[in-house]
Amino acid sequence: MKVKEALPYLIETLSQIEDEREARREALEILAHLLEVPPLNVYLHLEREVLKESLEDILRERLKLKPLPYILKRAYFFKRTFYIEEGVLIPRPETELLIEVFLDLNISEGFVLELGCGSGIISITLLLERQGLKAFALDISEKALKVTSYNAKLHGVSERLYLVRGDWFSPLKEKGFFKAIVSNPPYISLKEWKDLSPEVREFEPIEALLAGARGTEFQEALISYSRKYLCPEGFLIFEMGYNQASKIKRLAQGWEIKFFKDLQNFDRVALLWKKRGAI
Repeated sequence: MKVKEALPYLIETLSQIEDEREARREALEILAHLLEVPPLNVYLHLEREVLKESLEDILRERLKLKPLPYILKRAYFFKRTFYIEEGVLIPRPETELLIEVFLDLNISEGFVLELGCGSGIISITLLLERQGLKAFALDISEKALKVTSYNAKLHGVSERLYLVRGDWFSPLKEKGFFKAIVSNPPYISLKEWKDLSPEVREFEPIEALLAGARGTEFQEALISYSRKYLCPEGFLIFEMGYNQASKIKRLAQGWEIKFFKDLQNFDRVALLWKKRGAI
């Protein structure tokens, strides 16, 4: 089947489970995967052939609502491709805002710590954007650390990335050491969990999404424990739920805090630093 025939076929089929805009985006990702080109370059290869059997294999899984990154085993983040598999969180565009907030701080050397690294996209992207940095990436999941290790090798930053298995701060001894602590922690409340789409609830790791009854349990731990692991001029940066800014502001006693909005105008990333004179 020629690409120019496969594209409308994919869009029509995928439109059974999502709107046409999303169906087109996923159709381009599927064809890009099969052609081994970037998605936007698919239009340059309309006369090339793809196996219809390969299309059908992918569609069969996708129509069962399995997320496309788990089918293709890759996801895009900050203009780069990362390996992904079931058991680690799928990268979201909103998390790119966290990267932008960090880069604007002009931290060009030293150590950063990522808590809950998942596929490693945050740590690895920071290392790629700032060649003088080194990073510790911590996760309790062995699978997450394996995926992070693979992505670090894929992008050539293994020598600057140190992987640690453990539950948040418990394995760490490096107090007063980090220029920044970054995290995309679980921030879905029990109530919100029930309203998530089956595509998320049935396929993505619950431990990477569900925080607890309040939804802010992990941010509470970050705010409470990060202080002693940051250097005096260090920063804490984390992603949060769209409706959590007021709760987090109340928690951040002894910190200066600034929120950054996502493309939907929701407060999505928090930047904290120690108030002058605070211990």
